[in-house]
Amino acid sequence: MVREPIFRSLAEVEPVACPCGHSRRILTAADGVAVGFHVTEFSDARPHYHERATEIYYVLQGGGRLVVSGSAWDLRPGTVACIPPGCVHCGEGEFTAAIAILPPFDPTDEFVVADGLPRPCRPPIVRRLDEVEPVRSACGSSRRVLTRDDGLALGLHVVHIRAAERHYHVRTTEVYHILDGEGTLAVGREEFALAPGVTIYLPAGLAHGGDGDFTAIVVCAPPFDPEDQIVV
Repeated sequence: MVREPIFRSLAEVEPVACPCGHSRRILTAADGVAVGFHVTEFSDARPHYHERATEIYYVLQGGGRLVVSGSAWDLRPGTVACIPPGCVHCGEGEFTAAIAILPPFDPTDEFVVADGLPRPCRPPIVRRLDEVEPVRSACGSSRRVLTRDDGLALGLHVVHIRAAERHYHVRTTEVYHILDGEGTLAVGREEFALAPGVTIYLPAGLAHGGDGDFTAIVVCAPPFDPEDQIVV
């Protein structure tokens, strides 16, 4: 498992065809990461499922519907959906979503419905960002959309970061994906320039702190636990 930060820009990653449309697979199993991260453009998506992977969608732009195990939800920017293993799902319309995947994407774990019907382990969760109240955090202000109270393997926050306190997590791996604004993220002795489309993978145990004024999706695996956050 990788122990150093990984820094990538969306523009550096070539899109590949997938059942959903086209995906930029920013963090994959080949990187030795605990959690994968893609940005996918949905168009004419085909129903499919995963036997092992949990996926969390965050809609960045566009709109449509998400059909999961026979139920449908309208999508717009700021919609978050957690799709557990075994749930047949399909995105209708044209939209772009950031997708966190645990374990990281494995092409042998992707099945079209013609291959058979699975048994979902639990129902999906769909929430909208504007329904979640922000709370004060070490990084600034955080909307904790999916948390450990949901009983999930992954958490997802949308965080407005300004002069964050430097801290680390003993157990939690984080993925930051910058939505807007600019700044820097200090990780150990390194400093990374941040702009929209940048993704940073932070293994557990690395002290980090953001400076500037920017908003990021923050994926946490396992979900955020306040007792696992140590300010330094």
